[in-house]
Amino acid sequence: MLRTQRTYLAPGWEEALRAADLYSVEAIFALTAGTIVRTSGSSEVRRIKAPSSSGPEFLFLKKYWVTRWAQLRSRVFRGMLFGESMVEREFRNLSRLCEWGLSRAYPVAFGEERRWGWLWRSFLITAGIPEPTGLDTFIRDQLPLLPIAEKHRATRDLLMETARLVGAMHARNFLHRDLFWRNLVIANNALAQLSVIDAPRGRLLVRPLSVAERAADLACLDAAAPYYFSRPQRLRFFLAYRQQSRLDAAGKELLQKALAAAAPQRSRQLDHVHVAQ
Repeated sequence: MLRTQRTYLAPGWEEALRAADLYSVEAIFALTAGTIVRTSGSSEVRRIKAPSSSGPEFLFLKKYWVTRWAQLRSRVFRGMLFGESMVEREFRNLSRLCEWGLSRAYPVAFGEERRWGWLWRSFLITAGIPEPTGLDTFIRDQLPLLPIAEKHRATRDLLMETARLVGAMHARNFLHRDLFWRNLVIANNALAQLSVIDAPRGRLLVRPLSVAERAADLACLDAAAPYYFSRPQRLRFFLAYRQQSRLDAAGKELLQKALAAAAPQRSRQLDHVHVAQ
């Protein structure tokens, strides 16, 4: 069988990852240390102790593998045979987001194994965000319990920081394409330290984003929002994203498209944040 393996270790991480035996596909898939965060039939996310005391306290390891040939056929144009793999694409996307100051989930390594050209196994390692709180968890569990004045202040800060982050990302012509609350993380319990994570579907375009493309990302954010935020609050977020004090014709068009795109996603996203409907 023609089998090839490729691994990339970020500069400054080679020695630590090799010392911790986190430098090859074989070693990664033999690893049993750490805590499983999420698992499915063909993927796993594991939280592991960082190999260096001078860097982050922990790392996240994502592993993907093939369990049946149907997976290969269905993903032939998504890196399984043609083009770059999902882990390589996410490594590049997260590197960009970190460079722009929009994420702290710094990617430190990725690797893949191909058999006869087909992607068979792959992994991605990212630096753990310090004291992380998922945006969905914060909105669902923590925000409602704050005293009234503090809740109003936290809500305002949260909406403004999210608007700033998404606006900065779109200003660089980058689309996340999966910008749900679960893919935004607060570091150190500080709303000003918001990070974008999980960006395997992200794309950097060489042209300005279209209205429909911007609306798609905004729709992901708004899908579960009506349950937690009032219309005026959601409008303030949108105006902050647009850096405007009132809606103009272009803003109205974008808002209408975002709301239309969000509507079919609401039920599923409320399920994701465990809201009884």
